[in-house]
Amino acid sequence: MKYCFDEKIDRSKNHSAKWAELGKKFGTDDLFPMWIADMDIKTAPEIVQAMKEKVEQEIFGYVYRPDSYYKSAADWLERRFGYKISEKTLIHSPGVVPSLSILVKLMTNEDEKILIQTPVYYPFAETIKDNKRTLVTNELVRDENGYYTMNFADLEEKLSDEKVTLFILCSPHNPVGRVWKKEELAKVGELCLKYNVRIIADEIWRDLVMPGVTHTPLASISKEIEDITITCFSPTKTFNIAGLQASFATFPRKEELERFDRELGILDIKRNNPFSLVAFEAAYTKCDEWVDQLNEFLSSNMDYTIDFIEKRVPEIKICKAEGTYLLWLDFSALGFTKEELSEFMKREAKVAMDDGYWFGDNGIGYERMNIACPRYMLEEGLTRIEKAVKSLRK
Repeated sequence: MKYCFDEKIDRSKNHSAKWAELGKKFGTDDLFPMWIADMDIKTAPEIVQAMKEKVEQEIFGYVYRPDSYYKSAADWLERRFGYKISEKTLIHSPGVVPSLSILVKLMTNEDEKILIQTPVYYPFAETIKDNKRTLVTNELVRDENGYYTMNFADLEEKLSDEKVTLFILCSPHNPVGRVWKKEELAKVGELCLKYNVRIIADEIWRDLVMPGVTHTPLASISKEIEDITITCFSPTKTFNIAGLQASFATFPRKEELERFDRELGILDIKRNNPFSLVAFEAAYTKCDEWVDQLNEFLSSNMDYTIDFIEKRVPEIKICKAEGTYLLWLDFSALGFTKEELSEFMKREAKVAMDDGYWFGDNGIGYERMNIACPRYMLEEGLTRIEKAVKSLRK
């Protein structure tokens, strides 16, 4: 491989939230961090070089976005996913979650309902509730092997409620790791068209899919579905540059893009910082090979984790994710309440993961594990879990 993802990493001086905010988040500092979704892997050297060149300019004032910034994002979308869009439909935003919050306010009223599919990334529900909208959930269905699918009968029933006017889709899905098939997405789009429900597609994980798996942008399926879909995405997860805090949104309707742009102006959050500007463009123009090799490494980490758990901790059930670098671990056989499982992970395993109940009530009994790290770190976290579960057998 041209790139190495397995080197030893020291983030003690990195001001890393993942490593330094354990006490704040979990109440104790003596945990091994496998929680927040950033990688213990250095970003692509091509991005680092672009940022070094920016540092060498020695001035970090306000920056504007050249046409090449938007072109790089549009070209990446066409090159990687076969979906061509106009650069004029793209707008910069400070992040996907801020975009969701702004869009909820702009596209719905307080007496309306917004649909999500649980278990799902918890800021979805928080954003809806914080904006005083009513949350409606369509629970995903899990089979005996841990593989999730959509409950389309329930989805249609929920969408048929005239108060439901917006659906937030997670694609690929965090935390269950599904990369939705084209036919699944087409059915979602057709149901939303049928019941006049707009869609926000959070596709921030779209680049991180396992070898042999294909992500389909929802808006690429048909012109009709494209017209009702606003897509949010970013290279931040893909290239481990989440701290640069910038993203894109794609708007099919010019008037909605302009409303969104005005809202960013009111909040005075329209500009990039100097480093996200050059990092994003370098990512989307120079790093195809890096991403391909990263996905191979993440796939091997998933395989290692599954083999370890199946052989040494069979009490835990696990299914390989099709996308993201997250694994959704089922601890329900241990018989813990959600509070007991959380305490077990902290007090006995000494591992910090995202508790499953954060993602919805149907996440109770689960933990979300981040496997985007060198193998030695993965071994450390898994060995801690094995030791803790072994203590229960006694």
